[in-house]
Amino acid sequence: MDNNINYSIVVPVYNAENSLEELISQINTFFDNNYNFEMIFVDDYSEDNSWNVLQKIKSKHKNVTIIKMAKNFGQHGATLCGIKYAKGEFVITIDDDIEIEPKEIGKLIEKQDETKALLVYGIFKKKNSSLLRNTLSSLYKLVAKIEGKEKGKGSSFRLIHRNLYTQLVNNHRHFVFLDELCLWYTSEISFTPVQFNSNHFDKKRYKTSGLINITSNLILFSTSFPLKIVTYIGLIMTLLNFGFGSYFIIKKVFFRIDTPGFSAIIVSVLFSSGLIILSIGIIAQYIRHMLRKLNNVPSYNELEIDSYAKD
Repeated sequence: MDNNINYSIVVPVYNAENSLEELISQINTFFDNNYNFEMIFVDDYSEDNSWNVLQKIKSKHKNVTIIKMAKNFGQHGATLCGIKYAKGEFVITIDDDIEIEPKEIGKLIEKQDETKALLVYGIFKKKNSSLLRNTLSSLYKLVAKIEGKEKGKGSSFRLIHRNLYTQLVNNHRHFVFLDELCLWYTSEISFTPVQFNSNHFDKKRYKTSGLINITSNLILFSTSFPLKIVTYIGLIMTLLNFGFGSYFIIKKVFFRIDTPGFSAIIVSVLFSSGLIILSIGIIAQYIRHMLRKLNNVPSYNELEIDSYAKD
């Protein structure tokens, strides 16, 4: 790593051909020769002309590295790939649609200077997200809070110290969720409010199926919530079945009362069988995830890299 670089700006890019020139202009305006910095753009297999735009940007700016992914790995995989090539003392991650303007980076820097935290999040309230996106985000945050008060509070606008981001690169898994990985290594986290840019660029976002997939993966693999639910339901069902069974046995043995209820028995058996199958399905998802990890399924793979300074 180059100790002369203060900040590495990492931008995951997906279908952002219209915003990239403006984004890089605002980044340069903010830093304005006050810091040594580099910019790393990772094209997450965009469906538009983003890669060609990045190549033009690269030809104009000496401190830019551009990376093209071999397929779409998702925002967190692309971000982690960019962090891998960072050389600065700090990494700053920012989205490509300028929902947060680069001038807000100053608030992250000020907060880090004040707290000396290894990780600083810029917190903002999104105003224009779809109902589905907001619902899935709220669902994850609700489940995450059960696991710990710091979970579910992050954002994609963050400042990460070198001591932390090198750990993220060296020790990650197939399913990458950066905010979860950060919590593995540190509790030195600060938050600062930043201004949401209502005039950000509209673009074709990640597919709805991908959003649903990452939310389900987060709930399954970033929390133990499903396993806890299955455990609690199993315990409750066991106690209820034991109670009902004891009741009918007592009626039959001690009071010689016939116990009608063939239908009730069938319903109970079918319900219990359904619960067992559901539990096995949840456990199977965990086993599938462990298998992918054992098989070293990559979290990202670069197709093309054009760096301003190769090692």
